[in-house]
This record gives sequence, C-alpha cells and structure tokens, in this order.
Amino acid sequence: MNPRQSPARRRLRDRREQAALAAVESKLGELRTGRALSPDEELAWARAAIERAWSVRTELDTLLPADTPPDALDAWAEACLAEHGVSRDVHVASHVRPRPWLECRLPATGWAERVRGAVEEPWLFLSGSLDRLVIVTQAEYYFECYAAAA
Repeated sequence: MNPRQSPARRRLRDRREQAALAAVESKLGELRTGRALSPDEELAWARAAIERAWSVRTELDTLLPADTPPDALDAWAEACLAEHGVSRDVHVASHVRPRPWLECRLPATGWAERVRGAVEEPWLFLSGSLDRLVIVTQAEYYFECYAAAA
C-alpha cells in the first residue's frame, strides 16, 4: 500500500477489491466454506515456493499441451491436485488482497471448471493442512503443473 496515496484513492481501491472479491466468491458458489486466510496468515514457505515456480530453472511436475480442450484440462488439473495430496478442503488463491486464499471444499471431480471461471490464472491451491501447494498455469505452448511441500 502506498502511504502517500490519498484517502479517496484508498477508498476507491478498497471498493474495487471488495467488488472483485465478491465476484470471485459468487462464482465459486457452493464450493466456498466461508473461511479464508488473511494476508497476514500467508505462509512464508508457500510465498517462496510460488516465487520459485516462476523461475525457468524450476522443474515442473507435468505438462499438458495448451490446445487441450477445456474438459481435458479440467480433468488433468483435478488429477494433478489429487496426485499431490491436495484435495477436499483446499485454499484457492483469489488474487484479491483482502482475502488472498479462500477455503473451498472440493468434490473428488467436477470442480476445476468452476475454479477456472471464478479465479484468474495462475490457479494456486494450498492444502487444507497448509503444507502442500499446487500451481496450474498456462505458458506459451503448455499448461504447467508445479507442486511443492513445506
């Protein structure tokens, strides 16, 4: 936050962020539990793993061609999370500052399309136990999956 920002600009930014958060929560619908992690609850290891994921030197777990149909992308993303033990109660990155991680209860299958429609890419998932992270993102020619553990 810019300390020199005027109060009016801060209020405008806060209203925009609240509107963006409400839109994400609405689109997630019944997946949401109503709980979330606040910005001060973000985990240092997860922040470091997210930063490491963007390095060209980081080895990815799996790749999927970028021209893959949406239903196959959804099945692949769901399988990536299951393979890395991130299932059921999961924190989904909202990309909105006031509530950066929204807790969701994911069924075994059929949830990825809803998350993709609610949250902008990259899609970041933190396990309910806060010890595993899975990132699904689109690169130029591939969708990429990166996983990390605390």
